[in-house]
Amino acid sequence: MFVNRRKELKILNAYKGLIEKGHRVNIALFGLRRTGKTELLLRFKEMHKGDIIIPYLNLQKIVPDPVNISQQFSKELIYTLAKRDGKIKKPIEMEDLLLLASRLGDLEEEYVRTLIEIYKRRDINEANLLNILFEFPQSFAKKHNVKIIYILDEFQEILNVHKDILKIMRAVTEKQSCVNYWVAGSVFSIFDEMFNHKNPFFGQFKRIKLENLDRISSYELIDSFPVTLAEKQKRMIYNLIGGQPYYLTAICRSVVQEYAIQKQVDDDLIRYCIFNEIFDETGTINEHFEYILDVSLARFSNKDIYKKILFYLAEYPANLAGISSYLSKPSGEIFNYLKALLKTDMIYRSNDIYHIREPLLGFWIRRIYLGLPSERLDDKEVIGKMISDLQEKYLRASSELGKAKEFEFKAKLEDKFGIKLKNYRRNEIEFDLVGRKDNLWYIFEIKWRNKPATYRDLEKFLGKVTRSEFSRKTKRLLFISKSFTEKALKFAHKNQITVSEEDLEDIIEV
Repeated sequence: MFVNRRKELKILNAYKGLIEKGHRVNIALFGLRRTGKTELLLRFKEMHKGDIIIPYLNLQKIVPDPVNISQQFSKELIYTLAKRDGKIKKPIEMEDLLLLASRLGDLEEEYVRTLIEIYKRRDINEANLLNILFEFPQSFAKKHNVKIIYILDEFQEILNVHKDILKIMRAVTEKQSCVNYWVAGSVFSIFDEMFNHKNPFFGQFKRIKLENLDRISSYELIDSFPVTLAEKQKRMIYNLIGGQPYYLTAICRSVVQEYAIQKQVDDDLIRYCIFNEIFDETGTINEHFEYILDVSLARFSNKDIYKKILFYLAEYPANLAGISSYLSKPSGEIFNYLKALLKTDMIYRSNDIYHIREPLLGFWIRRIYLGLPSERLDDKEVIGKMISDLQEKYLRASSELGKAKEFEFKAKLEDKFGIKLKNYRRNEIEFDLVGRKDNLWYIFEIKWRNKPATYRDLEKFLGKVTRSEFSRKTKRLLFISKSFTEKALKFAHKNQITVSEEDLEDIIEV
């Protein structure tokens, strides 16, 4: 399903215009799985199928060896041009391609015959075959006076074809004036490495990151379904799920299904649909996460250790020392596990702290490991608690309340108290914000959820302070939440913790 990508389509159309004027533009489009990369590229291809040659290949669906790659590259290119001039059958065997090539002319026929002859040899010179493969499109484009944009989806798979394929591809294609390569990938770590300064394609591709949808586009996607939701309900979906188009689509389809049965939509129904899509065994998001976990860990022999690391990181983003301590294993051994996990793209590293890359996936992993009885999936109390947990732990990372809102909130607190604040994490102890004014330390704990902060919440906060480097320092403790239980307020008063029950949006009034 194609979702609105106006900005991205404008960018691609602008680059197409440059190509038509004689410029060479290679693009590397990357984004997480199911963010709409393929749909965007196919929509672009469909929009321009009459005025430029755009062969499309998904390398994940091709056996990764030089013979198969050369066959598929050639079939798609020759077929795409021939199809523009009339209805033809797509070639399946190389003999079919030879017949089609002969209709286009001697250049095409000779090229296909050469490929077939190479395939018949007992010892194929793979590097020579790849050279011929990448040379042909330029001759083809010049003969037919066309520009070519080769779209190669899941481009990271090309690394499995031949150890030197990037060097060969660059050496042959870098001077070509008529052939452009637009590649896409969903494995960040591998895809990013392919284009860094150590590899042949550094500086050869314009890199574009496909982000999640913004709020306006997310609402437009929600509105495209045949059930009208209130503004509050759309906001609930967006704040919990973010702008991930695949997840939004799954939730909306579930709403349509439930509406057909209940004939009405209320907040409880929205929560139920979100919850079931994430956790029910038939839920689309649940199945997607199961797929990610299975595929990512498929090549690892000791899956249990990897799962334990993922579970720990889903609960507590941590450094190497923290993970090693948790698993009671040497840091060198854990480093190798983490290095392997980084290549799956399920985790990422920032300032030596390892995180689950996708917040909603982390939330799912936590609950799957903790266990969630399927017979309780229709329990409103269970659903309500789970939704609150999702809001508290992942709202900042998965919605507009993320980095921009957190920065704005931090700035307001700095103005209010006249101090500079920063996030704090040391020795596995984390505080939301910490700052110092003269000899007084300010330590903030912030709860973003809607339900009241409890006695236990404040007790945990005080416990962290007691175990931290601030235990013997002069300090002021501040706990900010939308509301508190009576027991929590008594605990705060007794332990000299300043509390605020104001709306987080209006913290300037604290």
